Parts: sequence; C-alpha cells; structure tokens
Amino acid sequence: MRFVPVTPDRLIEELAGWIHGLEAEHPVVGFDGAAEVGAATLADAVSARVRALGRPVIRVSTSWWWRPASLRLELGRTDLDMLLSGWVDTAALRRELLDPLRPGGSGWYLRRLRDPRSDRSLREERVRAAPGSVVLLDGPFLRASGLDTDAAGLVGTVYLQVSTNTLTRSLPGDRHWWVEAFERYRDEDQPAGSATAVVAFDHPAAPAIAWRREPEGEPDHPTHLR
Repeated sequence: MRFVPVTPDRLIEELAGWIHGLEAEHPVVGFDGAAEVGAATLADAVSARVRALGRPVIRVSTSWWWRPASLRLELGRTDLDMLLSGWVDTAALRRELLDPLRPGGSGWYLRRLRDPRSDRSLREERVRAAPGSVVLLDGPFLRASGLDTDAAGLVGTVYLQVSTNTLTRSLPGDRHWWVEAFERYRDEDQPAGSATAVVAFDHPAAPAIAWRREPEGEPDHPTHLR
C-alpha cells in the first residue's frame, strides 16, 4: 500500500469529490474509526464540502444507534466481543435508516435513535430524504458490526489508520480497554484491506491517503493508485 501525503484540505477535497460523484440515489459511505482520533470530525468536514458541491448529506454516527446500556453491558463493562459486534443496534439502524433509503424504500428515515450519554430514546420524527442524498456514517468497528457490506448499502469505506500509541493518547482513561479491541479488529477483520481509501491519521495536520480500490464513478483523484 502506497500512501501519498496530502494537506488536510486536499484530503477533504479528494474524499468529497469522490462522494459527490457517486451515482447511486442514496449511497452510504462509512468513516471507520473512533471519534476521539478524528473520524467524526473528518466526516463532518467532508459532509460540509459535499454540501457545498451541491449534494445533500445525511450525517450519522453509530453511537446514536447504540443498544441500551442494559444490553451493551450485560456481559460486563469491558467485554471486547460485545464492543466489537454488539454495541450497535445494527438491525434497527438498517430498518430505520438504511433500508428506507435503498431502491424501492419509502425514503422516510430516522437519523438518531438513542442518546449515548443519557441512554434515553430520542423519539425523533422520521424525515424524508432529499433526492440524491448521500449518507455519511462514522464509527469504529464498522466491519465487525456488519455495516460495511452491500446488505447495509455501503458503497465504500474510509478507514482511519492510527497507531496504538495514538489510540492510547486519544482515548479517555475509562476507554483505554478499547485499545485491545482496535488491535483485534485490525488483525482479525482487516478493515484496511476492504476499504476504498485508507487514511494514515496519526497526525491529522499531515495525513496521507492510499486508495485501495477503484471508487464508483469517475472523480479526479491525483493520488488514486491505478
């Protein structure tokens, strides 16, 4: 894998250009990484640029679709298997958000289900997706949760690759046990191998990108490896 250094602005431009050019009616793109290392911030910045290019965006985080704490933590507060594949209510996320946006779906979706801090249902109203909306979904362990598959509607994934030291520095003390989960996820699920793009993000001010497979559409990618 050959990484090409880019500026933060260039990274946003490349990702936004690719996403803006996706041909599906409501394509879903995942940003696979922890919010603490910048996955959500990058997804927000790319969302803003995609909107500026003229395409509507639906921004979603998997933390808004966590199961109730009574279910997430039923095997203990530091159970790695549950964290990797059991914290996100994947069935609800598909039913209430992803499936309605698939071809033949109703187009009416929920963006958020539960507040991860209060553990309370948000009871939001469904809204109608604007024509051509793209869904940008951020969260860790997307592949382990089954959210990077065609069944989930994902057309591509941006994987944020960071070192163990970066994770340890970035995660709050009560989440240091997540570091082992990220290492397991990297080794067992190999998210870099299935991603459309891998972003080396140990230093967000000096990122690098490797395009792992041909993106859908024909955007202009100077750093794209052909």
